[in-house]
Amino acid sequence: MLPIPSEFNFFGVYLSPTLVAVFLAVILAMITARVLNRYRLSRFVAQPALVFVAIVAIYSTIIGTFLIPA
Repeated sequence: MLPIPSEFNFFGVYLSPTLVAVFLAVILAMITARVLNRYRLSRFVAQPALVFVAIVAIYSTIIGTFLIPA
């Protein structure tokens, strides 16, 4: 059995895998929002803040499931 850590050590501070996944998801969602604004695709969205939160939720689920072992 491989020893899989259940938390991340960041300079002596232990962080939850969910916190790391959400942090990465927010960064990816900000990049996605910039791309949508750059190509003017965000004009088709009625509630941009709600779409941003939805994109963060989608990215955090994908990152937490496939990239960060728990």
